[in-house]
Amino acid sequence: MPHGPAQDRGEKAGFAVTKQARSEQTRVHLLAAAAELLRRDGYEACSMTGISQAAGVTKGGLYFHYSSKDEMCDAVQAEAITVLHAFIKKQDAREPSAVRRLIYLTHALMRWLGDEAVVGASFRMAREMGERHGRFLAFSRAWYAQVQRYINDAEELGELDKSAPLDISALLIAVMCVGAEAMMSTRTGDRDMEPVKAVAGMWELVKPGLIGARGGHALPGVIA
Repeated sequence: MPHGPAQDRGEKAGFAVTKQARSEQTRVHLLAAAAELLRRDGYEACSMTGISQAAGVTKGGLYFHYSSKDEMCDAVQAEAITVLHAFIKKQDAREPSAVRRLIYLTHALMRWLGDEAVVGASFRMAREMGERHGRFLAFSRAWYAQVQRYINDAEELGELDKSAPLDISALLIAVMCVGAEAMMSTRTGDRDMEPVKAVAGMWELVKPGLIGARGGHALPGVIA
C-alpha cells in the first residue's frame, strides 16, 4: 500500500528524532571518554585520536561535535560545573548553615575526584594548564567563587569568628582542596589516604580558627 503524505511526514519526523538521539549519545560517549583520559593522562598526553578511539567514534564523528581538543576541554569543564551547580542548588535548599554548606562542598569536591571524571579532569587541567590559559580554570573559578560566597554568608549569619579574615579564610579552604587533590593525584603524600579523609582531617585543624567559640556554639554537631 502506498504511503500517504501524513505517513511520510511521520516517518521523517521519527527518523529525525532517532538521528538526534544517536547524535546526543555520541556526544555523551565522547565527553565521558575525554574526561577519563584527561583525568588519567593529563592534557598533553590526551589526543583527539585517543578520544575517538576510547569512545568508539570515528574522527569524523568526533570533529562533528568538537572542533578541537581545547573545545573538548571546555565541554568537560562545563559538565563539571553542571555537577557543581546541581549539588549547590540541592544543599542550599536543605541546609541553613553556611559553614555546614562549605564543609559539605569540600567533601563533595574530594568525593567527585573519584566519582566524577569530569571533575577529576577539571582539577588536573587547572593544575597542569592553568598558567597557560584561563580557559582551563573555568571549573576551578566556579567552585572557588562558591567557597567565597559561603564564607561571606557564614560571616553574615554570625557563624565565623570575628577575627577570621574573609579573603584568607576562602583562600585557606581552596588550598586545602587543591593541595589534597595534588598530593593524592601525584601520590606525593600518604598513598592510603583518600582525599575526603584528608580534607576532613584538615577541617578539624581549621575549624577552631575559622568558627571559634562563637561559631562552635551556634553550630552544635558540625563535623568535618
